Amino acid sequence: MSISVMLADRRFSLDEKALAAAARRVLKSESAFGKSINIIYCSDRYIRALNKRFKRKNQTTDVLAFDLSDSVEPDFIGEVYVNLQQAKRQAKDRRIPYKEEVKRLTIHGVLHLLGYRDRRKSNRLNMWAHQEGYL
Repeated sequence: MSISVMLADRRFSLDEKALAAAARRVLKSESAFGKSINIIYCSDRYIRALNKRFKRKNQTTDVLAFDLSDSVEPDFIGEVYVNLQQAKRQAKDRRIPYKEEVKRLTIHGVLHLLGYRDRRKSNRLNMWAHQEGYL
């Protein structure tokens, strides 16, 4: 199992080991032990460009997950992009610690890679229950 953590926005600091450990815990608990992912922590600008290019939405978002399981690496399942600027805003709005929101978004993205969806209310409630349990 390989979890690569990258910080694309150096204005922020992260506890990369703790975030990788949270992602690892989700993979292990969801029977995806041995799978590899990349987690990229970025800015509004960065994630907006990804959202526009791949999702055709010209707006920022908090997290994007890309299933790349068809790649040449057999155990690689995808990439998660976490917007640190949005995480900071959401943490302030929710009156919670910034680190907690970053971890929540990381877990949320990993769950998306594992097939969880949140468009329909019933799916969203299930996904959020898992997400908060891992948090």
